[in-house]
Amino acid sequence: MSTFNIVFPDASIETANFLEDWPRPTGLKLTVDCGPRDSDEALIERCKKADAILWGWAQLNAEVLAACKKLKIASFLGIGIDGYIDMASCRARGIKVCNTPNYGNRTVAEHAIALMFAVSRQIAKFDSAVRANNWSEDPPGLELQGRRLGIVGFGAIGREVAKMALGLGLEVVAWARRPERFGLAFPSVRFVTLADLFSTSEVISLHLQLNDQTRGMINAQLLDLMLPEAILINTARAGLIDMAALERSLTEKRIFGAGLDVFENQGQSIAKSALRKLGNVVMTPHVAYNSTATTRRMVMIGLHNILNYRAGQPTNLVP
Repeated sequence: MSTFNIVFPDASIETANFLEDWPRPTGLKLTVDCGPRDSDEALIERCKKADAILWGWAQLNAEVLAACKKLKIASFLGIGIDGYIDMASCRARGIKVCNTPNYGNRTVAEHAIALMFAVSRQIAKFDSAVRANNWSEDPPGLELQGRRLGIVGFGAIGREVAKMALGLGLEVVAWARRPERFGLAFPSVRFVTLADLFSTSEVISLHLQLNDQTRGMINAQLLDLMLPEAILINTARAGLIDMAALERSLTEKRIFGAGLDVFENQGQSIAKSALRKLGNVVMTPHVAYNSTATTRRMVMIGLHNILNYRAGQPTNLVP
C-alpha cells in the first residue's frame, strides 16, 4: 500500500510540538508546517502532494486546490468553513470536506460569558485607566444577576451558555428554529420570537451558523428594538449582523455596549471602523475557541476525520 500523505500547512508551534508524540498509523505520513500561510505559492508548495489536508486559517482557494492533484479529503479545524475553502472546486473534483463540530463548546461559551462581564463591568476601560495612572471609579457598571439573557440559536454552544447563565442567576430566554426539541431538557428556558427577545433582553448572545438564511439576520430593525442598557455579544460570525447598524447603535449609545470576537475578513474591516474608538465595545481577535484543551481536541477530531475516511467511514462531512 502506498503512503497516505496528510499535510497540516498552517499549524501553530504549540500544535506542532504536541503532534510530535502522535503515534502515526502504518502507511501514513503527517507533515506539519508552521510557516507563513498568506500566499498561494507557499500553500501550493506544501500541499501539492497531499492526499489529505488538515487546516485551520489558510484559504484553500480554487488555484491552491487545482495544484493539489492527489487531494481526496480536506479536514477543517473549526465549524464554519465559509471563506476558507472553495467548495465548488471540491464538489467538482469529488474532494470530501469535513469540519470539527463540538470541539470547543465549553470554551466558546466561557468566552461569551467573559465578554458579558467585560462589557457590563467595563473591564477594558478601567484596565486602560489604571495603566494610565487614572484612578477613576466612574462610570458604574451593571450587575448581571437577575437580568434577562436572550440566546439566539440554541445549538450546543448556546445550550452551554444557557447552563452557565442560569447558574449565575440570569433569566434565560432563547430563539431557535425548532424550539420543541429542547423544552424537556431546558424547562427553565422560555422560547420566544426574535422580536420579543431583542425588545426584552438585557444581554443578547448570538450562537448561529452563518449561511444564506442567517446572513444579515440581525438587522437594523432588530437592533433598534434593544433596550438602552442592553449588551450584544457575538462569538459566532460577523456576517450575522448588519455591522453598520450596530456601529450606529453603539456610537449613538442607544445600547450599553457590545462584546465582539468575530469580524469580517478576519479583522481587516476593523482598520477603518468606528468600533476601534468606542469605549463601550470590548473586542477580541476571534479567540473564543482558543484554549489548550480545545486546540488538542480539535486537531484530534480533524485527524480522525481523515483516518475514518481512509477506513471507508467518513465523519463530519460538510455537504
